[in-house]
Amino acid sequence: MRLFLLLLPVYLLPEASFCQVVKSVVLDSVVVQAVKRGFDVSDFIQMVRSDTSFINGFRQLRTQPHEVEGAMTIYGRKGEAKASRTRKGRQVVENNRRWMELEKDEVTGRFYDRKGEPILYTALLFDDLFFYKDTVSVRAVSSRESDDSGNIGKLKKLVFNPGSDINGIPLIGNRMAVFDESMSAFYDYFLKADVFGDSIPCYVFSLRVRSGFEDDVVIRSMNTWFNRKTFDIVYRDYKVGYKTPLFDFNVEMKIRMDYHGNILYPSQIKYSGYWDLPLKKTERADFMLNFKMK
Repeated sequence: MRLFLLLLPVYLLPEASFCQVVKSVVLDSVVVQAVKRGFDVSDFIQMVRSDTSFINGFRQLRTQPHEVEGAMTIYGRKGEAKASRTRKGRQVVENNRRWMELEKDEVTGRFYDRKGEPILYTALLFDDLFFYKDTVSVRAVSSRESDDSGNIGKLKKLVFNPGSDINGIPLIGNRMAVFDESMSAFYDYFLKADVFGDSIPCYVFSLRVRSGFEDDVVIRSMNTWFNRKTFDIVYRDYKVGYKTPLFDFNVEMKIRMDYHGNILYPSQIKYSGYWDLPLKKTERADFMLNFKMK
């Protein structure tokens, strides 16, 4: 399946559909007071729909030198840990080229197959995005990532780009389009004021699937924290899942964003997922990645 870069949809929607979403957003008392002082909920939701700071933050990982440390655990059917791997490395960027240098690589259990490749799609994705093997152009993507028609490419888009159109995955269609008129009836939308990390005043935009419609949607929930001063995204978490006769998946993601100078980038990614794919063994895994710009 297809996977990279978490972002709410950027496509344009019919005005009637957009107005329907805006009118259905539940506001907390702080936001209500802000509206009285001139805060425009319609403008804010439009900003959520068209935000590019999040995806651009992920793209910074392709262009900037950084350190990355990641740990992945593979689980059995009963939830027991079967294998794990801990890696630490740094991306070097010189003369418009980039490559990874591993500083730590520790494995327990059966993490690789006989050819030395990870046994899970999740691990293949993990390596392809964050611990790639080749020296490539700063702007280039890897061979797997550029193959949007392959399972790895579709997995990237499904997990890291909720809300985008995904061709080639049967029975999902436009179920990812959380602001589309055909899907908005399945969700409740919320906007509140809160403080992130005890120090950053934020507006928090959330959506939740309505009770009884869990089988009709792919995105089950999503919370996005916007810095109230800059409106940059500082944190996002979401759950996606769907079950069909062909495949079954359930994934939860949590992403923390930070600054290096004026560069916004994902400083931490947490993933927990279950996949049952055609002709593949069922896989359960979680991982955490920590990034530090240099």
